[in-house]
This record gives sequence, structure tokens and C-alpha cells, in this order.
Amino acid sequence: MTGTAGAEEIHSPMPEIRQQAAGPSSETLTHQPVETGRDTASSQLTVRTASPSSHRFALALLAAAVTTTAAWSAYRWWDYARTWVKTDNAYVATHIHQISSRVTGTVSEVLVEENQIVAAGQVLARLDVRDFEVRRQQALAQLAQAQAQVQQAQARIAQARSEVTREQAHTTKAQQDLERAKALSQHGNEAISRQELDAAQAGADAAQAALAAAKSALQSAEAAAVAAQAQEKVAEATLKDADLQLSYTEVLAPAAGRIGKKNLETGNRVQPGQALLALVQPDAWVVANFKETQLARVKPGQPVRLHVDAFPGRVFAGRVESLAPASGAQFALLPPDNATGNFTRIVQRVPVRITFDSQSVGDCEGRLVPGMSAVAQIKVRE
Repeated sequence: MTGTAGAEEIHSPMPEIRQQAAGPSSETLTHQPVETGRDTASSQLTVRTASPSSHRFALALLAAAVTTTAAWSAYRWWDYARTWVKTDNAYVATHIHQISSRVTGTVSEVLVEENQIVAAGQVLARLDVRDFEVRRQQALAQLAQAQAQVQQAQARIAQARSEVTREQAHTTKAQQDLERAKALSQHGNEAISRQELDAAQAGADAAQAALAAAKSALQSAEAAAVAAQAQEKVAEATLKDADLQLSYTEVLAPAAGRIGKKNLETGNRVQPGQALLALVQPDAWVVANFKETQLARVKPGQPVRLHVDAFPGRVFAGRVESLAPASGAQFALLPPDNATGNFTRIVQRVPVRITFDSQSVGDCEGRLVPGMSAVAQIKVRE
């Protein structure tokens, strides 16, 4: 008992303290550790019993959160799908002018460089003008000659009119002489002979013939004058053409913009229609190729959100300007013919032209160049 009591004093100090305070028996001290062990096992059983409930509650909360998130995401997707239509088949476009020469010539001067900004009407290049100046001098000479011919024709007309006036006077006198001769021969007093009467008649006829010839000469002179005037107009037109050809030796910018694809150097021999330069205007828009199944509610004036790949994170505002009159396939080089061969139904795309809001462009003006990829979202429902 002494050894046992000593062990209890070392390993279980709490029962010893209780024994001194309450005075329990040694039997009670002997069974006390067993009762303490039962209490510990009971508490562990209680903890183990409560742990599955907490786990199920946490799973329920997680499931509720996932369900709520999924429902909210589905609602957001449904609301977006009925409010917006979207396509990434879109690109930036603008007016591109292919500049060419209107006459054949040799380039004497190039005044612009690649990517240079130019104003409308600015001289881009010049051709050698010497050949065109020679043609202009020839046209001037032809015009002077035609004007001289017109003056000569006018003089002939004046001369012919004088002849007509003179012949009219002769005809009048001859007719009067004939009338007097007839009057004298009718009285039977033989004041004039038959020969004199015939001579008066012949003089009157000759005067009439001369008058008719003078009138014909006047008409011929007037016709010649008309021809000379026509030649003068031809010479004037030739001179104008020579002036135009001379003016075409200066290649001008048709609009304000930037120069690109420069294919022109001093000394080049150029032909009419040959592409020399490309001029790109700064006013840009977006051509978005939407599926035909997306166009039921698309109409001009609707707001658009634009994302250009060159400016990540930047959202541009715009508006629908117009819809193309036909699908893109109809404007292709070889449009499809569904009446021939095997038929496969394919959803077509229709180009939609979208203009940028000038305020949203801001500092990107001039940097939105044609060909850039874009994403277009049209708000079809308020």
C-alpha cells in the first residue's frame, strides 16, 4: 500500500488533494481514475458524433453558393444574349485612294515620302513637261490658223453680200427697162423695135441670173464661215486638251490623308492607270460581318461597343450606320449558285457598317488604320 500510495502521489496528485479535503476512502481513490477515463471517452464520442453534421452543413453551404453562382451566371448570360449580339469577324476600314498618272510621261520630281501626311490638292509628283508644252504650242498655232480662216470667211460673206446688193440693183433696173419697153411696144406706135424689146427682156433675165448667182455665192460664203467657226472650236478644244494634258503632269492628292505603298521614283516612265501611290484617309469605320441569324433586331442607330486588338483594354463607342444590301458571298468574285451541284446550307454573313464616336476615339485618331482586327457588340435591346 505504501508503494501504491507513493505512485499515486507521483502520477495522480489531484485525487490525493481531494482525499485530504473530503476524506474519502482508499476504494474511492482506487476507482476515481476509471471514472475520469469514462468521461473522456464520452466527450470524444460526442465530438465524433457532431463532426459529420458540421461537414454536411459546410457541403450544403458550398452547394448553395455554387448553385447561386451558376444561377446568377446563367441569368447574366441570358440577359446578355437577349441584349447584345457579338462578332469577332470585324475589321477597321477607311477610304483608300489608288493614285495613278493620267498621262504617259517621265517622272521628274517626287515630293512625298512613305507615311507622309498630305493635304487635299497637294502636289505629290511632277512629270517632264517639255513634250506637253510643245503640244500646247501646236494647239495655239492651230487655233490662230482657225481664227484667221474665220476672219477670211467673214470677209467673203461681206463681199458676197455686196455682190448680192449690186445684182439686186441691176435686176431692178433691168426689170424697169423691160417694163418700159413692153409699154412702148404695146401702143403700136412702134416707138421701139422688136429687137430692143428682146434686148430688154434678155437684160432682165441676165440680171435675175446674176442675182441668183450672187445669192448662191453668199450662201457658200456663209457655209464656209460656219465651217471655219467649227474649225476654230476644234482648235480651241485641242488647246484646252493640251492645257489639261499639261496640268496632268502634276500628280495631286485627291483628299487629305497619309501616303502608303509608294511605288514612284524620279526617272520612272509611267503609264495612265498605273498605280503610283496609295492615299489613306483618316476617317475610319468598322465593317462587322454578322451571321444572318443575328440580324433580326439589328437596325441603324443602335449603340455599339468596339474592341480593337491593337488597343487592348480600350473600349470604343460607335453606332450602326447601315447594313449591306447583300451578303458577302454575293459580292465575291465567284458567287455561289445553289441551283447547281450538291446543296449544303451554310449560315451567311452580312456586312454591317459601324461608325466610331469621335469623342471615344480621342488620342487614337490617326492610329486606327484599315485592316486592324476588331470585336463588335451591338446593343439590340435597351
